[in-house]
Amino acid sequence: MDVKTDAGVDAALWGLEAAFVAHPAPELLAGCPHCHGEVWVANADPLTLALALGNTLGTPEDLRALTPWLLRRALTDDRVDLRTVLTRVAENWEGWSELERNAVRDVVDAVWSALLDTHPDDPEGATAVAMLDSIGALGDPPDRLLAIWDYKEIASADHHLAELVVDAFYGARVAPEVLAWARADDRRARLERARDRDRGRPWVGTLTAACDLAG
Repeated sequence: MDVKTDAGVDAALWGLEAAFVAHPAPELLAGCPHCHGEVWVANADPLTLALALGNTLGTPEDLRALTPWLLRRALTDDRVDLRTVLTRVAENWEGWSELERNAVRDVVDAVWSALLDTHPDDPEGATAVAMLDSIGALGDPPDRLLAIWDYKEIASADHHLAELVVDAFYGARVAPEVLAWARADDRRARLERARDRDRGRPWVGTLTAACDLAG
């Protein structure tokens, strides 16, 4: 599980189910007799399904039909991660409809928004660096995510921004376009506003460090 879900994520997941209604999820999957044999979806390990669907288990169409199931598991089940599921989606979605692809993007955007609403040191949270890496597996540019980040000028989102700047300085892998955005004058001014607003809060040290590093 990568991030705490909220009403927005739940709504996006239901929208995903609706977008894929023309592709009913199979209950039983045919597999390589030497690897899996037949597998009941209800009893399957979600990581095994994410990795094997369309390869040694089932078909690419089964992966398509089970995408809502897999994405829901990636957000609610510790046994499978979002990056693995999105990697498999990106490998197979070229022939999918725009409705289906956009429904996947809606889930990603909702997950990202929920992440920014939660401080990175929350026990049920995650860091922006880790989430951007997971979402990046889909292959889309980060523009939508950065626009959401720009819109959410709140303490938790500012804390994520500060952590990303600090983590990047210490060697975390951050896409060049994201790092350029984070270090731009507008974001430095945002971090300075956050530092002044949040004096006395536990994360103000991270904000202060980010202000120094973003300059």
